[in-house]
Amino acid sequence: MSRQDTSLTATLLRAWMWFVPVAMLVAAVVFGAIAAVSSKWGLLAVMVVIGVFACVLMVVHYWLLYRFGRGAEK
Repeated sequence: MSRQDTSLTATLLRAWMWFVPVAMLVAAVVFGAIAAVSSKWGLLAVMVVIGVFACVLMVVHYWLLYRFGRGAEK
């Protein structure tokens, strides 16, 4: 039998774990585009690194949420 935690704190934690990497990725794309238009290549490189880190963080959070969270088989 699978027990699902529907408490407010669990829902907020799940929302936070999805919001943070998506917000990081969006910010990296926006500021990366601004840096590219302004020809600030160093800033663009930093935004690419932050974007890659956001993607990795999203994969880790996905794995954590479905390994230990709502989709876990007990």
